[in-house]
This record gives sequence, C-alpha cells and structure tokens, in this order.
Amino acid sequence: MRRVDREVASDEAMRFLAEAADGVLSMAGTDGAPYAVPVNHAVVDGCIVIHCARQGQKIDNLRADARVCYTVYRATEIDFEELTTRYMSACAFGRAELVEDVAVKRQLLERMTEHLAPGAAFTCNDEQVARTGLIRIWIDSVTGKANR
Repeated sequence: MRRVDREVASDEAMRFLAEAADGVLSMAGTDGAPYAVPVNHAVVDGCIVIHCARQGQKIDNLRADARVCYTVYRATEIDFEELTTRYMSACAFGRAELVEDVAVKRQLLERMTEHLAPGAAFTCNDEQVARTGLIRIWIDSVTGKANR
C-alpha cells in the first residue's frame, strides 16, 4: 500500500466488511479480461457469501479461475477545504466456490437473510434453495484503507 498512513488494521477492515451489505466482486473473465460486478453479501463464519443465479458470467469465471477480490467502500464526505474524500474501504482476497450442498446452502442463505433483512423470515423450501446459486469466498487476506 502506497499510503501506509491510511492503512487500517486487518481486524478493523474485516469488521467493516462484515458490517457492509454490498460491494464489488472482481475476478478474471474467461478470456482473461477483468470482470467486476456489484452484489450484496454477508460475512458468515469468516467467509463472504453472495447469492446469484446458477449460470452466467460470474459462474463461468469462477469455474475458470477461483481467485477473486471483493471490495466494500463508503465515502462519507468530500472535504472541500482540503480537496479530499473522507472514506473507508476494505478489499478481501481469496478463492471462491459455488456451494452445492443444499443443507449448507440453506444455512448460509438463512444467515445472509439475517444480515441483509433483519427480522425477515427465510421461507424458501429445499427446491428453491437448490435452484439458488450461492458463492462462498474463503478469505486469504483483507486490507483496509481510510481517510478520516
């Protein structure tokens, strides 16, 4: 990191990631080109969980190369006097997998629902869960940066 004065400790970056509800999933496309897409997420047992379709570009990319970067970012204000942005960001690097086990997927989707819609009931049956795509990112490292 070039601006080490803005570096955030990894445990604080992980807390910020866990509190966030959305971010950008970045991966290599099947042709090697960059691919990034905004999604919502939850952190469950130290992993990032993202629901998605079972087919499509994300899944094709994941099957070709499981390495991913997931970024969350919040700009809090533009400081007009100093001409700078006050912000916090975290980038998680890891390997993604498509979760296939219906029982595991159900548990992760329930936890994701709790995070994204507190108090909402998770009412999907096993067939609906089986039809839902679910990506789990096993985090290797997290970095954080802030200008407060």
